[in-house]
Amino acid sequence: MQSSEIRENFLKYFEGKGHKILPGSSLVPKDPTVLLTLAGMLQFKPIFLGQEKPSYKRATTVQKCLRTNDIEQVGKTARHHTFFEMLGNFSFGDYFKTEAIEFAWEFLTVNLKLPKERLLIAVFEKDDEAYDIWKKKMDIPPDRIFRLGEDNNFWAAGPTGPCGPCSEIYYDLGPGKGCGQPDCQPGCDCDRFLEIWNLVFIQYNRDGSGQLIPLKQRGIDTGMGLERITAVIQKVDSNFDTDLFKQLIDDIKPLINPHPLIPVSEQVSLRIIADHARAATHLISDGVIPDNSGRGYILRRLIRRAIRHAKLLGGVIHPPFLSTLARSVIDQMKKVYPVLSEKRNLIIEILDREENNFWETLDQGMKIFQEVIAQHMQDKIIPGSIVFKLHDTFGFPIELSREIASEAGFKLDEAGFQKAMKAQRDRGRQAGIAGEKQKLLSLALEHINSTKFVGYEKTTDEGKVLVAVPGQNLIILDKTPFYGESGGQAGDTGLLSLGETEVRVVDTLITPKGVIVHEVDKLAGLKEGKKVKAIVDAAKRQATAKHHTATHLLHKALREVLGGHIKQAGSYVGPDKLRFDFSHFAAISRDDLIKVETLVNQKIHEKIKIETLQKDYQDALKLGATALFNEKYGDQVRVVRIDNFSLELCGGTHVQSTGELLFFKIINESALGAGVRRIEALAGQAAKVQVIYQAKSLRDEIEKLINHYRLVELEKENLGGEKFTETNIFQIELTELDRLSSAVDGQDAINVNKIFDHLTGRLEWLRERLTKSEKELRDLKLKSASQQAGDFLGEVLEIKGVKVLTKEFKTYSMDMLRSVSDTLQRQLKSCVLVFASNLHDRLIFLITVSPDLMAKGYSAQTLAATFSSVTGGKGGGKANSASGGGNDPSKIPEALDKVRKQLAI
Repeated sequence: MQSSEIRENFLKYFEGKGHKILPGSSLVPKDPTVLLTLAGMLQFKPIFLGQEKPSYKRATTVQKCLRTNDIEQVGKTARHHTFFEMLGNFSFGDYFKTEAIEFAWEFLTVNLKLPKERLLIAVFEKDDEAYDIWKKKMDIPPDRIFRLGEDNNFWAAGPTGPCGPCSEIYYDLGPGKGCGQPDCQPGCDCDRFLEIWNLVFIQYNRDGSGQLIPLKQRGIDTGMGLERITAVIQKVDSNFDTDLFKQLIDDIKPLINPHPLIPVSEQVSLRIIADHARAATHLISDGVIPDNSGRGYILRRLIRRAIRHAKLLGGVIHPPFLSTLARSVIDQMKKVYPVLSEKRNLIIEILDREENNFWETLDQGMKIFQEVIAQHMQDKIIPGSIVFKLHDTFGFPIELSREIASEAGFKLDEAGFQKAMKAQRDRGRQAGIAGEKQKLLSLALEHINSTKFVGYEKTTDEGKVLVAVPGQNLIILDKTPFYGESGGQAGDTGLLSLGETEVRVVDTLITPKGVIVHEVDKLAGLKEGKKVKAIVDAAKRQATAKHHTATHLLHKALREVLGGHIKQAGSYVGPDKLRFDFSHFAAISRDDLIKVETLVNQKIHEKIKIETLQKDYQDALKLGATALFNEKYGDQVRVVRIDNFSLELCGGTHVQSTGELLFFKIINESALGAGVRRIEALAGQAAKVQVIYQAKSLRDEIEKLINHYRLVELEKENLGGEKFTETNIFQIELTELDRLSSAVDGQDAINVNKIFDHLTGRLEWLRERLTKSEKELRDLKLKSASQQAGDFLGEVLEIKGVKVLTKEFKTYSMDMLRSVSDTLQRQLKSCVLVFASNLHDRLIFLITVSPDLMAKGYSAQTLAATFSSVTGGKGGGKANSASGGGNDPSKIPEALDKVRKQLAI
């Protein structure tokens, strides 16, 4: 039976039972509380809530659904999908549990002819009514009916809305498909028992506070996944082997490098591509377009995830390929969903555009990923700044970055990513504000030609107010020492003083016509014609000037080390740091970064005088001055010269000598986009503080490791290991770190990287020794625990003829508890052992039962539940062995006592 026949049979069966056949709804629901259509009942939610009155009491649909909560499992299992079709029948105040159960059983066993012996039932653990219907009315043996908890058998359409207990029908695929555990049953995470139909008995409405309110009109909502039931009917091992996917997967293979036998890992990628192609095609047909938020973000994520898996398969020969797959989806499903044909051209156009855009950056993003993974093998954390860069520059959704990182055993610094996202939004908002103000001022102040800037010579001067703009708190003076933001340099801040009245200048802008605009916190009576004293924040100006001079030195150093192709592509110069963007084809090696940093620090050490020259533009170019990108220059230009090392056209502020920079320190190098790199760096006191901070952090890390190493070695000695004799580990290195705190200029800075490199190597050596020492300590502890086990035989009790030992340990690890348990099990042969330990203020426990007592009904799993009921922790396992933990070790005596009482019953 083909999937199309199953759809048709389902609808006809329920039509014959008085149900009205209704079309499924769009993947974009009308319900504002849900992003996408998750289930067939969603279009009927107002009816179940009593907000609408239906013209029918019974309905049946085939509903297309989309969920991404289990997206990581798609392709890895036989049954997970993002897009799927749900076969459903619904009752609105008409029939309830009995009829719903009878309909489902008849359709499965009579119409689809599924063998009854392979069907099992699950009900909500508190739903006695449903249990009795299955047992008494349907004559299902009790051993084929299972009571499961709320996680499995209580259904809701979303965080709020209609909900209720449910009964699930499972198909037994046989022990060969399962986990092999004796307690395997419906609800197990293995693939043996396949849930094929969920019968939801809608009795409640969950409000915003989570309260369950009984519905006046009860209802039935059922859902059977078409993909799953098709796999059962067609007797295939996976949903992806059904006619719903087989042709689509066959269409994918010619688009990739062919393999005669496709291994499991590639099968996963094929399935993911097929699943996501179906999902993307249907989302676009329902009006969703790729975006960076909401439904559009989900669509973009699916498309880009599919493209990445195509890349894993060896790459696509002629991208784009997703539109080719979309054509297959449309041709296969257009009879059921005519909207696919109607939107065919739009679907193909959007997929082509989105795929082409991502292919251009995928390789670069993956390269960065590999570089970062290689750099962070120790902490196994991808920095938030890198995650943001992959998101912002290369279009990697954070979920895709999380998935790639997880495959390599890494985690993301998600807090750092969110911080970078916020900073970008703040910058965008401020840039928008500044741009709008400049635009308004340019239009409103056409009669003002320019402002005289006197800030090269001084940071304080008097000026007359030419314009005061109420509402926007903007002031324009006839002359000012305040530098307006331009050429990458941040605008000055400071004060405007009129007698005893002072206003803060929070930013300074400059219009395209050269009018300098002061943004103040308040006007405070400042009016046109008033004379004010303009006072620049000299400390911030000086810090900014240091970073601007350092930017010139950096630009030249990059050209010297990497080559003359280096061109500036953007910059930021502020009091806090400098950021320099430049054209370059590859990441810069650590060695080259050190060369660049060393060259800049050498020029700082030389204390070169900074000269500024006024030149004719053409004469300046003849001198070899560098003109920067996108800058418009007049006939007369300002040239900043640093000896014969650097010569640039620049209107910014600078220090008088390179010696004022003290230190130069690169703090980050990264990709900004295709062929564009970014360096962030510090100069002056900020750089020195950074070096001191790095030295302190390194010293703290070294001392922490040394102290830990000493404790491990001393503990080994106490347990009979070799005597620890090394007491002055790293003394020379710690002295070197202390020297860094007294470094004063660029010459000292040149040696910093050498010291750090040496210490990094020494740290790696210590970590290796510590790892070896910790393993030796664990072995000694296990040996000691095993040897001490015999001492506990005198504490064994006999409860109802069974040997029982319940004991609390101090600082025993789980391995040590197991060692004691194994030893005593061998000695006692028949026993129940219940051990608990206070390990670093956390409770852990281990319960074991010998095989002969298991046969008599004793279960470690049951005893673990009793123990955990006191401690409030969690535990699990099997009948012979169970373990777990908790947060309150003080509960151990009480928990052990309760276990003893349980055994005595």
